[in-house]
Amino acid sequence: MSNWADLPGDLLNVILSKIFAKDRHTFSLVCRSWNAVATTSPYRCSPCLMYYLRSKHMWNFYQYNSFFCMSFPELKNAEIRCSKYGWLLMSGYDNSLFFFDPFNNVKIELPCKLHFGYTTVCFFHPPTSLYCIIVGIAIENFDKVMKICMLKHGEDEWEINKCRLKNEFLVSRGAPVLHRGLLYFLDVKGNIVTFNLSKCDVCKPRFVLKFRCLKRRRLGNKIKEHFLFKIKGEEALFVVFLLHEERKVNMYRLLEPEMKWERVEDIGDKVLYLSHASSFGVTAYLKSMGNRIYFPRFHGDSAVFYSLSSGKYHSLDDDYSENNSYGLKRLDLAAWITIAPTPEFSTELTWCAQGST
Repeated sequence: MSNWADLPGDLLNVILSKIFAKDRHTFSLVCRSWNAVATTSPYRCSPCLMYYLRSKHMWNFYQYNSFFCMSFPELKNAEIRCSKYGWLLMSGYDNSLFFFDPFNNVKIELPCKLHFGYTTVCFFHPPTSLYCIIVGIAIENFDKVMKICMLKHGEDEWEINKCRLKNEFLVSRGAPVLHRGLLYFLDVKGNIVTFNLSKCDVCKPRFVLKFRCLKRRRLGNKIKEHFLFKIKGEEALFVVFLLHEERKVNMYRLLEPEMKWERVEDIGDKVLYLSHASSFGVTAYLKSMGNRIYFPRFHGDSAVFYSLSSGKYHSLDDDYSENNSYGLKRLDLAAWITIAPTPEFSTELTWCAQGST
């Protein structure tokens, strides 16, 4: 073939499914026909799963049922704490914190360390935004005190807020969600707490504790994993509970202002990507991909999803179909990450304004 622009769209889609990150962006710049495929392909912005391969000292990316390995010396001895907007919030072995964009190899150092004992660390808005805020949550069960620390863009000291609890509240590892100006997060029994990020809003208390959100109280003792998230295009908050009985996957919608969980058994054309560092729902690019939940689970080298339609786990290569997840490989420290459009960064990105201390 004399003209690369004349390659059929189906073949270009196959090529696009085998390339990654910046190469995908370069693909779209080849010519108009390639750009048209890149902007309409179901592979154009599909989330990928990122995790560390200690045996090879490499970071592995899983996407389109393919693996990519990359080396990042900047991430030595670091752990993913949260993933959003194409960025990772990482913590070092000494509790130092920094942002990292793995697709453009860009790092933003943070001016202060996270205090020890914080179960959950997350952020809202991209770290390049003036509205970016980092939030850490810790529970001092001996004194029944909840601590929320916040670090806002441009600042170099944590703001620490405390609230004394009347009941035991063990924070879930799952990332909290910012919803209608309030921070929502779970405990290990499915109860929920909201925290008002704005100090200026005198009409709303900063902490609002809501216990016993589940009608079946005994269910709380069976919950093994918790994922709180939003689905793009939906107004409500959702949660998925994985129970200790491996075949049980329960999904609920949060009813407000009652603060009660309502069972959800079908999500139509939506698909969920859930991990402790990042959880979200989007519209499936293909109708056949809807009503699925992707966890960091593998059967051999193939990703596994849970189908709400069949009530079973299935592998993408059709080699596995079971009503339980026994024997599947779990990647608890992995994170789903979405590929943001390739930006033009300045030569130096800093968290604090110039001249601050």
